[in-house]
Amino acid sequence: MTKRLMAVLGVTALAMLIFAAAASAEPKVNSNQRLRVQIDPNQSGCATADSTAGWVTGQDAPGDSNSRLFQTDVGSGGCVVLFSNASFNWHIAVGNQRNLSLDLTPASIALGLNYMVAEVSTDGNNSTTEDTLFLDPANCDHNVNGTWHRADFTGYIGDASCTIVVNSPETATYSSSATRSAFANYAAAHPGAFVIHRYVVIAKSGVSRFDRIALGVGKMYISANTRAQSCPTEASC
Repeated sequence: MTKRLMAVLGVTALAMLIFAAAASAEPKVNSNQRLRVQIDPNQSGCATADSTAGWVTGQDAPGDSNSRLFQTDVGSGGCVVLFSNASFNWHIAVGNQRNLSLDLTPASIALGLNYMVAEVSTDGNNSTTEDTLFLDPANCDHNVNGTWHRADFTGYIGDASCTIVVNSPETATYSSSATRSAFANYAAAHPGAFVIHRYVVIAKSGVSRFDRIALGVGKMYISANTRAQSCPTEASC
């Protein structure tokens, strides 16, 4: 599995671009929870490729009805990175991590190119990353309605069709089961570990579409960078 981008992402190195978005019914979020968008970040190994990204009007994923979705158009060698200050700075015990998930169109599923990342400290030093978890929708692909698919690494249970890859080169995998999500099975094997960073990498050339983006720190973005649905429980998002 090709993973071209950062294992450790320094917030101070990020040139953050925040897109203005139309008002919607979701509550406004504070600056800590605002969705941040970084386009073609050279320091993360991406080419300057004139990529674009932002919320557009279109056919929603099931579960929200605001006719808004997040669309990227990535140039050759470029990428888009999504995160919030909260998703990059909150330290959460792996056993308490919830809501790492997103919806995307089938054409946007591309192994090793469009994926989520969770960086984990396993040694008690929460300033260091020992495990980088690649949460790739290609490994957790569940059809919602044909037009939209969902990858839910912390919430999907029932069978083994959702898998997390640990590190690159791969050192281990953890899959969902009848009673636990893929992330919960990773957590069970790493008691005492903490998730310290979470972000999304979009590197597939051309147009990709996303919705219902949850970065694991209590919010799900469905229409705007500055507004979000609250996720107090796994089931709520």
